[in-house]
Amino acid sequence: MTKKLADMEALRGLAALGVVIYHYLYGFVPAAGHSSAAPINEMVMVERPFLLAFINGPFMVSIFFVLSSFVLTTRLVREADPRVAIIAMAKRFPRLFPLTLIGALLPALLFAAGWTYNHQLADVIGSIWLERSGGVKIRDDWPEPSVFGGVRDSILLFGRGLSQYNSALWTMKYELVGSIFALAAAMLLGSRRKVGADAVITLALGVVGLTVHPLISICVATVFVTKYVAHPDFKIGPFTVAACIIGGLILGSTYKSLPEELLIDPWSRRQVLRLDWLAHGAGAILLFLGVRGASGSSFGAGSFGTYLGRLSFPIYVLHLPVFASVASGLILVLGYSESSVMLAFFVSMGVLLAISHPAAMFDEWWVGRLNAMLRRFYPQRARAQAVTADPAP
Repeated sequence: MTKKLADMEALRGLAALGVVIYHYLYGFVPAAGHSSAAPINEMVMVERPFLLAFINGPFMVSIFFVLSSFVLTTRLVREADPRVAIIAMAKRFPRLFPLTLIGALLPALLFAAGWTYNHQLADVIGSIWLERSGGVKIRDDWPEPSVFGGVRDSILLFGRGLSQYNSALWTMKYELVGSIFALAAAMLLGSRRKVGADAVITLALGVVGLTVHPLISICVATVFVTKYVAHPDFKIGPFTVAACIIGGLILGSTYKSLPEELLIDPWSRRQVLRLDWLAHGAGAILLFLGVRGASGSSFGAGSFGTYLGRLSFPIYVLHLPVFASVASGLILVLGYSESSVMLAFFVSMGVLLAISHPAAMFDEWWVGRLNAMLRRFYPQRARAQAVTADPAP
């Protein structure tokens, strides 16, 4: 792996860790506006907007989508071949599905065994988010949870963008659709440099993608950036690197920042959410350019960053079931306090890393098998690259 790709892998790993911290704080350290009870022991509470981009979950998710689109299309915009793009589109669902199935099946099994405690803890600490999104959904119009329901959920969520068993899996729908949009954009842009025409194509696809979700537009914009800016020899000066990174972190540091009283109707709320996501997408692209353009950096040189990057997909998929079971159960046993919340975080992180490692090995094996099965459909010159040309989401 080249140094620049190692940097991208490390950035993906840190983004996964940021999402984990974001959800943990949001669930176990609830702010007054997201709690039905008074704070216990006057703990430090989490409230939006976040002032630190690296624990702002939506911004971290935007980074995932930028990196995924870049890795998917970087060769396509240099060596245009529509057949490669079409094959890549065809294998996106089978590439995403196995770990998505694990991500829905694990909480279903834990719930069936009686080993999930997020609802009990939510009643104690008054965390509305932990009750509604921190584990298996059991209220409203959701069906009775079951193991079969977890399997069914892992398929349906790609269409509805919502999971009963694991709230983190909502992104899988947009990862699937976004990657198809990105590959289509790369196929249409091709390798010839026609800035005006390419900008029009990018804008048109981005507007269409915006009707699905702003994350789709972010995927499309990344393809244009990949073609014209983030080429293999991309290098910028230290001042520009710092400006990109700082600008990206500033754009990624707020979410739902307007006062609630200004959001007078569903239409205005939807537009504000779109603007928030687009701002995060712009910030994620700037951060990506800053990290990628740095020459001589050691951002991804450390083994910890590379390790996190390798485990990033399983970490993202599995962290909520671990929180619902391990962290919630431990806090219930020890009592809700600053020390128990901190201890539960480190214990649950240890469990999460322990189960993410074999999941990552399985995922790597599956990607290798999938690419090997489809290798014969690639054009002759692309077959050698097909074995490894498929990123984690």
